[in-house]
Amino acid sequence: NFDKKPFKLKSKSSGNTSVRASIQGLGKSCSPVYLGGAAAPCGIGTNTSQRACDHLRCIACDFWVVSYDDYMWDKSCDYLFLRNNMPEFHKLRTKLVKKKGTRAYACQCSWRSIEDLTDLQTDQQLRWVCGKH
Repeated sequence: NFDKKPFKLKSKSSGNTSVRASIQGLGKSCSPVYLGGAAAPCGIGTNTSQRACDHLRCIACDFWVVSYDDYMWDKSCDYLFLRNNMPEFHKLRTKLVKKKGTRAYACQCSWRSIEDLTDLQTDQQLRWVCGKH
């Protein structure tokens, strides 16, 4: 009976590892990565299926990017405001302006208001990448 317990624990542990590995292998990245207005569909972006990525991560501040449909950022929005108020919508709303068709994106260090489908590579200042779907 004592010999069987270590075998069971070892088997259970190795089973969990293989399950975790297979789940991690399912993550797909957008290529290219698109941002888009409120009318743009979200999902995994490819050359043939141009979708706005909804799993963006900032590699500068290591924060997930949030987005709000039919809003744009007010001109008074700044870095310090985002650092102090992310990710709470009720606080961010003070710098968000309603605008149909626009999508407001932000992490803790950068923000953009987008109306049309845009390739992320066209904005060299943003340090956003697809965080895998």
